[in-house]
Amino acid sequence: MKSKIVLWVLVGLCSVVLICSALYLSGPGRRREYPATAPTDSSPNETYCAEPNQVVAQAEPNQVASPAEPNEVTPKTASVKDTFKDEPEAHALYEKMIETMRNAESLSYKGDCGNCTYTIWMKKPNYFRVETVNRQGAECGTLVGDGDHLWIYWPEGISPAWNEGYEDYTGAEVYMKKTTPIGRHSIGHEVGWLRAGMGMTIIDPSTFHGYTDSLQPYLDGVRGWYSESIEGQECDVIEVSFMKRQRIWYIWLSKQDHLPRKLKEVVRVSRPLIGYEYWSDVTINAEIPDTKFVWSPPAGWQEWTPPDPAEKLLKPGVEAPDFELLLADETKIKLSDYRGKVVWFYIWRAG
Repeated sequence: MKSKIVLWVLVGLCSVVLICSALYLSGPGRRREYPATAPTDSSPNETYCAEPNQVVAQAEPNQVASPAEPNEVTPKTASVKDTFKDEPEAHALYEKMIETMRNAESLSYKGDCGNCTYTIWMKKPNYFRVETVNRQGAECGTLVGDGDHLWIYWPEGISPAWNEGYEDYTGAEVYMKKTTPIGRHSIGHEVGWLRAGMGMTIIDPSTFHGYTDSLQPYLDGVRGWYSESIEGQECDVIEVSFMKRQRIWYIWLSKQDHLPRKLKEVVRVSRPLIGYEYWSDVTINAEIPDTKFVWSPPAGWQEWTPPDPAEKLLKPGVEAPDFELLLADETKIKLSDYRGKVVWFYIWRAG
């Protein structure tokens, strides 16, 4: 009898030990994690670099994640915590780009800004020419700088005078003419007149002629990112910050000639405004004939001057028409909401 009791006690102890062992080995700390399956559409050792400000999906366990940018653009505006310390080596690359443009005797390249393509030729001391083609492949305006003046003209039917029905327009082809003092004129501010869907360029071409971009006093830091090949050109990528990253430039600088091959601009408002430009066929110090920078209006053409905005203002005592606007915070307002109050109407673009 005593032996039977001892036997049952031993059986019970063994059962408890086996149950505890099973629970221990099956616990979360002892489960084996199998690595995630590698993507089948990419080759081994393939490296992917995210675009600056591109959102990169979070990786699964043991999966290689694409390098993401810190401080990615969000719907929030810039704050002090988004700033970074200036990196002298990266800043030197930016200054080398400016120096290269200003020291060249001639510079030409093709640009693509998304809405149109353009070709620009520049020559010292103060010559330039810009030709544009819209996304539909149609030729648009041309800008010519002859050393003393710039001339803007358009193919038949697309000038601003033709399309916008100005009262003093006679139907003749028109052109614009402005003075261009060396170092104090901006091609970037004029290309919007070419009617190709082109806004201001990220880097003002007139940097070549000694012009200083109005943003430069607000530059507060440059830092480096990585190297990347653009159309066969090995490039250093730098980030340029203005006004505590309220406006950001990313520039892919060719290691060969120190000039851009790709540019990205981010303006940080409630909905970030993002634009790209691409440069190709970049040529420095090539011979460009002076005839490239000569133009005179054909017979019968008339000079056109944009009307003074003051001419469109309401006369005192005239009731303003009601309108609705979308604000930077994506809310809407109507002028009539402020009836009986003094309204200061201020339209702006950050940066």
